[in-house]
Amino acid sequence: MSKKQLFALVLFLPFIFSRAQTYDYSRLIFNNYIYHEEIASVKIGVVGSESNYDQSVGASYLGNNSLAFFPPVIRLFTDDKIKCSFDDLSGDVRFMKFTLIHCTYDWKPTTTLHTNEYLSKFTSDDIIDYTYSTYTFLPYVAYSFSFPNDNIEISKSGNYLLYVYEDNGGESIPLFTRRIMVVETMTKLIPTIIQSTNIPERFTHQEITLQVDYSGQRLINPAENIKVLIMQNERFDNAILLTKPYMVQSSNLMYNERGAITMEGGNEFRTFNIKSLRIPMEGVQQIVNRSDAIYAYLYPDEDRKYKSYVNHIDINGYYFNESIDYNAVGEADYAYVQFRLKYDKPLKGNIYVFGELTSWNFLEEAKLKYVENTAYWQTELLLKSGYYNYMYVYIPENSHVASTDLIEGSHWETENRYTFFVYYNPNPASYDRIIGYTSKYSFPKVK
Repeated sequence: MSKKQLFALVLFLPFIFSRAQTYDYSRLIFNNYIYHEEIASVKIGVVGSESNYDQSVGASYLGNNSLAFFPPVIRLFTDDKIKCSFDDLSGDVRFMKFTLIHCTYDWKPTTTLHTNEYLSKFTSDDIIDYTYSTYTFLPYVAYSFSFPNDNIEISKSGNYLLYVYEDNGGESIPLFTRRIMVVETMTKLIPTIIQSTNIPERFTHQEITLQVDYSGQRLINPAENIKVLIMQNERFDNAILLTKPYMVQSSNLMYNERGAITMEGGNEFRTFNIKSLRIPMEGVQQIVNRSDAIYAYLYPDEDRKYKSYVNHIDINGYYFNESIDYNAVGEADYAYVQFRLKYDKPLKGNIYVFGELTSWNFLEEAKLKYVENTAYWQTELLLKSGYYNYMYVYIPENSHVASTDLIEGSHWETENRYTFFVYYNPNPASYDRIIGYTSKYSFPKVK
């Protein structure tokens, strides 16, 4: 290195470290979570030069919103990008930034990697793209950003927590977090999904088998160092982690024990449409404009447990924001949407509205409360104009896993999207890579 190059490097180093920042992980929940009451409509989607997803869902049905209905997974060292959008209901502009935190397979901070070992160029980036809403009852600022970009790149696969925060004089104030995955394509995954072969689950569950082909790869003891995660739609609560294959055949791990891997089939998602907040649309009984806010009352729902399966087309629990009340982009308004469920049987647990509209989590504000002297449970959520899927899930006392069976029923015929992740970590000093990924629909419908 010449003296001139060394001098330039010395001048540049302080700039590099000035962009670095330490974060207090103790304040973070390593899940999809909104920390600030004025942050709403957090949406993440995937864009890239090629699609790495199963395209059995017809693009004609999804229209321009098709990228919004796939899990936040991108391929390492490709043109794939995560696009994130959200609203700040305060109506004021904040100085916001984002970073990424590498995580273990079970969503804990990776202690064997420093930030600059998995993020190159800079370890955080500013969020500078925003627009003010106009002609809306509820004013807000709409933000968006995407990554990897010119300022922040990802150099390792694995689980990542997207952390968006307000930079207040060097202090980071959490706004929201989202789980994403960065994958390598080192293995070939061959899944199958059938009606459960277990007699008690015959009509309610779906059975999964999987073959992981790692031929051509030099992996250390793959039968011991590989874990496979199976997710149904975007649910982490009932995800299945496979730590041992049923058998090993040459360079293939086989997870195909008869009846060993099953999940509730559930039911197709319910739907409501609030793309207009002037006139009631699908699923909406009444829209009321009051002095304080707009209110949308959905038609009362009934439990579907003992009803026959209906082949209903859904978007697997997702939503997209759109307004037909106004012409300009970004002028969708907000409304308090009231959910009502007719159910008068005793409960030892809680019922929640669930789907992407609740960040695939069980939110306190989404928990239904019984209305005295009626047979109804209800709650309301502040939601932006758009088209929504949702369902009611039940969590028994002392459990963290939800069931659809109590309210929605469970059917083996239900279309679900299953996603499969192959984690690989050869030794304790390494980190959890994702070396394989695929998705598959159970009993896909023509959309």
